[in-house]
Amino acid sequence: MTVLLEQESAARRATPSSIFGKSSIFGWIMVLPALSLFALFIIVPFIQTLVYSLYKFGLTSPTKQFVGFSHYIEIVQDDVFWIAFENNIIIAITGIILQIGVGLVLAAILDRGIKRGKSVISAIIFMPIVISTIAIGLLWRLVFDPNTGMIEELFFNMGWSTPMRGWLGDPDIALYAIIFVGFWQYTGFMMIILLAAMQGIPRELYEAAKLDGAGPILSFFNVTLPELRNVLIVCVLITVISAFKVFDLVYVLTSGGPGNSTQVMGSYIVQNAFTIGRMGYANAVSVVLLVIALGLGIVQLRTSRRDR
Repeated sequence: MTVLLEQESAARRATPSSIFGKSSIFGWIMVLPALSLFALFIIVPFIQTLVYSLYKFGLTSPTKQFVGFSHYIEIVQDDVFWIAFENNIIIAITGIILQIGVGLVLAAILDRGIKRGKSVISAIIFMPIVISTIAIGLLWRLVFDPNTGMIEELFFNMGWSTPMRGWLGDPDIALYAIIFVGFWQYTGFMMIILLAAMQGIPRELYEAAKLDGAGPILSFFNVTLPELRNVLIVCVLITVISAFKVFDLVYVLTSGGPGNSTQVMGSYIVQNAFTIGRMGYANAVSVVLLVIALGLGIVQLRTSRRDR
């Protein structure tokens, strides 16, 4: 009897809650260094940016003047900020259409239309994503050069007219030139994600569709697209978040010009902070950009949980 009572007592001590508690403490100890780095490099700068957005000061100003929420009121009335915001939205929408749309078509062709050389073709299309964005920007500045650029020479040989101020100097064209470079760089990345998802679709579904009389196009719309729904949602969210974070490509190609026509929120923050010397206002724009990024992140999390 005594032995049974001792065994029961030991079993009570080894309840799942106590085991979980020990594991939880061990887990917190293991992640403590990462949490410390996260707090040091993310939380502290965020609080600092939030506080600095309430002050007016320059990069080398010895003092700071408290201005409250006046920077946020100014943002609402700032035409350049809304141009930058609109450009971010245009980049996001065109990115969804071009990068994901073309990437989807290329992935479908590689998955079911080409029998040999898939790896070589995939590697060639994927290659731009592994190159530094700064290097890509410098490369395309040479391609778009109005005097010696490859595109200028191509249009001249074809007898077509080119912009008088160059591809990156015309305010009506420069943004679309940047979008084209982004399309060239990121389409291969989207294609690889979608191709990997397509190769996970059971072949029996295609065979069943074929028995029902569906051709390749009908199979694509009735089998492939529904099976890719979750992956497509992730691709859209990645593209939208990347569009609002874009900075380096715009900065190297046009620096936001000409006449702020290609300004995006990232380049506008840098311009205010280091060119105009309005650090407080740049911090306020950074906070707005952070709120947008957090909103998109929440959408991504909720969408992911809904799809499980």
